[in-house]
Amino acid sequence: MNIESLLSQATCEVIDVDGVTGRRGASLGTAWLVSDQGHLLTAAHVVAPLWNVAGAEARVHVRFPTSASGADAPTETASTETTSAETETATTETATFTFAPVHDRAKNLDLAVLQLTTSTTRSALPVVLAAEAEGEVLVCGYGQNTRGWQRTGRGRLVGKAIRGGDSDGWMFQYESPMLVHRGFSGGAVWSVSRNGVIGLQTLAELPESVVVGPGAAGPSAWLDPTAAFAVPLVRMIQDWPDLRALDGLSRQGTCVLIQSADGDARRRAALRDDVVVPVLRELGLELYESQPGDTAEEDLRQLEDAAVVLADISHEDPGVTYELGVAQALGVPDVVIVDAARRPGGASMFQVLELDTSDPAGSRERLAGRLVDVRSVFATLGRADSDNPLTSYFRTPLTQISAANALSLGYLKNFVRPVSQILRRLRHDPGSAHITVGGRRLKPAQIATVTLTVVLPEHLSWAQDDFIAREIAEAGQIVDAVLDDNLSRPRSMKALPPRRGEPLRLLDVFPTTMSAMSDTIEQRVAHLGVGGEETARLRTARDELEAKEIDRFHLRLLDRVRQDTERESGRLMRDVVRVERARAVFPGLDPGLR
Repeated sequence: MNIESLLSQATCEVIDVDGVTGRRGASLGTAWLVSDQGHLLTAAHVVAPLWNVAGAEARVHVRFPTSASGADAPTETASTETTSAETETATTETATFTFAPVHDRAKNLDLAVLQLTTSTTRSALPVVLAAEAEGEVLVCGYGQNTRGWQRTGRGRLVGKAIRGGDSDGWMFQYESPMLVHRGFSGGAVWSVSRNGVIGLQTLAELPESVVVGPGAAGPSAWLDPTAAFAVPLVRMIQDWPDLRALDGLSRQGTCVLIQSADGDARRRAALRDDVVVPVLRELGLELYESQPGDTAEEDLRQLEDAAVVLADISHEDPGVTYELGVAQALGVPDVVIVDAARRPGGASMFQVLELDTSDPAGSRERLAGRLVDVRSVFATLGRADSDNPLTSYFRTPLTQISAANALSLGYLKNFVRPVSQILRRLRHDPGSAHITVGGRRLKPAQIATVTLTVVLPEHLSWAQDDFIAREIAEAGQIVDAVLDDNLSRPRSMKALPPRRGEPLRLLDVFPTTMSAMSDTIEQRVAHLGVGGEETARLRTARDELEAKEIDRFHLRLLDRVRQDTERESGRLMRDVVRVERARAVFPGLDPGLR
């Protein structure tokens, strides 16, 4: 799956089914899936007519591509754009407003958050709360000139723009001949260098200073490059704090390059310096070169912490193959490359990308595309999409048969699934269980929309009862809660203090089962200590491995919730369960506190 496919399957058209605008069935703009719980982001001006008529009771109709992959029958692909036609069998789904649309022209805020009324198996797009970005962007949308067809256009960032004289209202500005049509408003702006969505397209300016956005008619044909603008997602946190939990890509990370010491040193250096290094610089990745020959201890540490691995198998070097196998066993995204002039004969057990050092520009383009696709799929789905013998046999990286993986599975079966089954039954029969929050028993009408949020810690030391009581409960951020259906044992958990008119959110704060991972981490890094002393190297290795294990627990739990197909009272687990990090639920909690 490449970026265009990821964008396509998550992007939908907003349609005026009821004729609120006076044009029944008209396309209003674009929205996109931002969370696995079915949240959609769009520009406020796209859905404002619907809100103005019905307010919070309004139903927004959206239409996704007919296939989950986004490939809708007739497609047309060019070097700078792709299109996909909606077929007559496309289905229309409904969404509701999460809160009132935010449209502040003075501050250049143009945001609406919707939620699908039914569950979805589509993959949400990864988001990056970035204040800086450069290079190429992609935007997928439904321009009125395409008549219901989805189009993905490319552009290039030119920097920040301040409109209206308010420096707090800065926007991302980019140039494109394809993204200026009315209808693209609300589309996700994907940054290739940051490997995720950084903003929401809201308007554009033609060379004649005609504005395409709220209330603008827009051009009728493709034009020369023009300025388009996007509201940065990082500026939306104040209006929608849940965005914090969705930011998983701000840390760019390291690319480990594995090369053999054999062969022509000049060709090897050309592949590295003329192709690999410029691409990594463009994508914001740091380079670590694995030491040729024997696998060093530092190589293994870098492989475990890598964001992606590049393995050059141009020469039959067992060291390269061994380290590539280690990376694939760890589940690190990888790209296997080979010099076109030195490609070994016969079929390869790996998915190989051929690069030609005599054509560095073409090779850079091919490598950048593959790296972005591999990392994007990993960030979105939590797994690599390249074929290799390990995942073909085990169906999963070996690290997913690790403590984090096993603990997440046990936690899901023993706590999350039983609680979710009760909550799903409550949607159908509010009297089938009772909930006590802060010592007060809730009325049936209050519990029909209750959800469970699993709050994961930033550090494993937080998954202790004393930490939860001292740092969160005593601060008044949570209260005790009990869920009891009179069939199984009562489930004790926490809850956010109830607020009038808002659905109750039960919380399992920092699952204590995660603390068991600390022992396995200590065993894996103990050899780095000198005479039992705490060293900077030991602390760094422990911190990096801890972050990895928490991420693995998070990804596996989230994936299991999302993929669970067991229905209870007609609903899926993902309808009532959310998985978030501490920074989203408790933004005031010091993330550096140990």
